[in-house]
Amino acid sequence: MALEAGGQRFCKVTHTENGRSVTRRIHTMMVQAVDGRVHQLEGADLPDSISLFSGVTYRGGHLAEVLLNPKVAKASPILPTSGWISKRDAFFLVLGFFLFHVIASLGEATAVALI
Repeated sequence: MALEAGGQRFCKVTHTENGRSVTRRIHTMMVQAVDGRVHQLEGADLPDSISLFSGVTYRGGHLAEVLLNPKVAKASPILPTSGWISKRDAFFLVLGFFLFHVIASLGEATAVALI
């Protein structure tokens, strides 16, 4: 649960690098899930604190993990869609047809030149 001071809810973030610590307050956190959805946490949904540690690299020694309940957090897609196909998917579909046509034309021209 988020901390509260002066009527505002926030999360305490402590970043420690090579022994030096810096503490800040954040009021909004954006987390991108593996499936591409972006979760915005604010107010009471924020954790009470986050600690980040950095320094001399040790193989396999550093880990950052964000755990949250996606059923509670608000989510929005990275690329909003207005129908059954997104603009990105339509672009790749048209690009695929164009490249297929170019490759087919080059193959036909090569076959005619070899005859």
